Amino acid sequence: ATRRVTGHTMAPSEAEIAVACADILTGLDHDTLEYVAGGLLDDEDGTVLSCDDLVEFVAPMLDETCGGDEALARAMATSLWERLVGDAGTAKDTPKDVTRKAPISLGGGEMSALEAKTVADEAAARAAYAAPKVVYANDGDGTTSAAAAKEAARAALRRALLHETAQIEAGELNADLHRASELAARMRIDGDATGSRLAAIELGPFQLPNPGGGADLLDDAVLTLTPGHRYGLIGRNGKGKSTLLKFLASRRVGGLDPSVSVHYVTQEVSLTETQENALPADVVLAADIEQVILLQEVAKMEAQDRADLDLEDETGGGGGKGGLKKENPLDAEARRKKLAAAHERLIAMDANGAPARASQILRNLGFNESLSNRKLKDLSGGWRVRVALAAALFAKPDLLLLDEPTNHLSIAAVLWLAKELSTSKTWQTRTVVVVSHDRHFLDDATTDSLHISGAARRLTQHRMCYSAWAAKRVEQQKSLEKRRSLREEKKKLLEGYAGHGFKYGGSSSQINMMQRKAGEAAKLDEEAAKEAAETADLAEDAELPLALSAGGDLRGNFIAQLENVSFAYPTTPDEVLFENVDLSLDSKSRVCLLGENGQGKTTLVKVLLGQLAPTKGIANVNRGARVALVNQHHADQLAFHKTPLAFLLDLYPGDGSLEHEQKLRSHLASVGVNAAQQGTPAGALSGGQRSRVALAAVSYSKPHLLVLDEPTNNLDLEAVAALADAVSSFEGGVVLVSHDQFFVQRVAKEVYVVGNRAVTKQVSFLAYRKEMEKTLE
Repeated sequence: ATRRVTGHTMAPSEAEIAVACADILTGLDHDTLEYVAGGLLDDEDGTVLSCDDLVEFVAPMLDETCGGDEALARAMATSLWERLVGDAGTAKDTPKDVTRKAPISLGGGEMSALEAKTVADEAAARAAYAAPKVVYANDGDGTTSAAAAKEAARAALRRALLHETAQIEAGELNADLHRASELAARMRIDGDATGSRLAAIELGPFQLPNPGGGADLLDDAVLTLTPGHRYGLIGRNGKGKSTLLKFLASRRVGGLDPSVSVHYVTQEVSLTETQENALPADVVLAADIEQVILLQEVAKMEAQDRADLDLEDETGGGGGKGGLKKENPLDAEARRKKLAAAHERLIAMDANGAPARASQILRNLGFNESLSNRKLKDLSGGWRVRVALAAALFAKPDLLLLDEPTNHLSIAAVLWLAKELSTSKTWQTRTVVVVSHDRHFLDDATTDSLHISGAARRLTQHRMCYSAWAAKRVEQQKSLEKRRSLREEKKKLLEGYAGHGFKYGGSSSQINMMQRKAGEAAKLDEEAAKEAAETADLAEDAELPLALSAGGDLRGNFIAQLENVSFAYPTTPDEVLFENVDLSLDSKSRVCLLGENGQGKTTLVKVLLGQLAPTKGIANVNRGARVALVNQHHADQLAFHKTPLAFLLDLYPGDGSLEHEQKLRSHLASVGVNAAQQGTPAGALSGGQRSRVALAAVSYSKPHLLVLDEPTNNLDLEAVAALADAVSSFEGGVVLVSHDQFFVQRVAKEVYVVGNRAVTKQVSFLAYRKEMEKTLE
């Protein structure tokens, strides 16, 4: 490869760019790396893009790899720029007046044409909000102070160290799980298992420590897991659901027999070097530890058989050359019996059919031939999670633990997974515990519910699916409120009667009676306090309503329009993602985009918003519209040391008046962030509360269009319902990409499936769901 010389500077060769991208942008798949590498040089003079331009181009593509941490993504992109230009700094000087992302973008992404309008109308925005300029904490505008830049760098370093620590801990846990799985498999093979696979698993009483310190998450918890039952683990975010799964997986909870095989699928996949360089099917096959051990032993014993035969041929039945002798006849006979038993066991396991079964599970989870032929290191994080899920299902453990398994699945794959868990004979004799924010999935896949109460620090079991439990919960909450109301009325009457009597005097018997009334009122207080302690978990499940402000009417009848649009990336012009698309968005639109990952849903959104130009056709954008982008990491944009009020004041400083501050307080209250929470550091708020603060920031800019990209992934069930209500009531347009069936069903009015080079409108979401279910029959 040769370097291109342009003027007085040399641009790196295509090979050098490709190597730099592969070295620094770890976690990106091959196609994305190729696309990035093709866009790093200036079209006019062939030099490397300026630092700011390169960062703005590359950082959004690292969103998933960096877990939504934009500071980390921008740092990786900056490292790539430094690698490409070297110490000489051959790229063009960074301009000081680079156009930045629009202020109403939250959660990452490039600036759209709609957002550019907001920048152009900055003067009008200042007048409307009395703010000199609105800049998100995760954005930059070239005017950040040195102190703020250093703090941002330190924060990014802290997050990187935390991520590295989490990866190390995950690797250690995976190693522990693998050793435990090997031990369980060995005990099964050798006949040393002490219990029946059909016996219930009795755990506890146990304490569940808080990983962040402080009081235990659970006190004296007791848990019975029965084979054939599938448990939905529910409760508010931050109360211990994922921690409990991790403790069960690591066997830190007493009562789990070593012969019980356990498989744990988490949201963060940690891979060994061997796994990174393996194909998906190989990783899936390796998950069945018992089969792997048996195949290794069979290979070893058959090799010994061949060696014996070779030795017998060489010696004619006598002593071998060099003093070699045949194996003792008794040992040889024992080995042959063991070999025969191993073969029988492998036949019973259908070991010959294992590769086909592994490939089928991967196909059911969305893997096509191209993805199946990539090494795991070349797959994105979402596809790696799917491989881990496929491996867990293939392994058929006695206890399967799934933490948000649907987060990276399409709706078709979610439906298949629910059907697999609920109808397969495999799971009728095994136990499943799953954490999920998708209530439809919980209803379809689980038989029981396990509820964690953070307020009561209690774990309770319920022989019903989530919807039945939720309905029962509502009735309990209504009954509790009715008892409270009646008690308060009775208390007021008693206190009034007693107070009246003491004030105006009376006979001795009357005074005694009044004292008894006062005592009865005091007993009601004691009863209320006792009931509050016993029913604390009822109150914590309640979710306040959420309201999102919209931008009002627009000139014109549309926000965005596509007319006969087709699109393919310049680096792969023959791979058309979609063609002949006609689509229009207005302030009443509720559009949901469905389809398998990688088929073009996000690309279609970018074309709609003017971020990408269509290959063919016309894309029109209303220049007067404001758009708000909200992705699955929107709640993570808040600095943990800042309060919600401080966060909004940074974004909308206004004129510094008390009146402006009160306006922000009122706006936070409208989205369910009360006065106490407004002054609480974000790190002490739940995920749902942080989500509300982030949505308050979006809402304050009064967008005309909300673009929601998997917004429910990090929310709990109650927060998902509140967000669905808010989006349904939003008086503007909505474009939604989501796998959450409840959320889609509540919000979407128009449903399109993106795939097979087309964008196809569906009759309704329910019709699409039924069609998908038919394909599973």
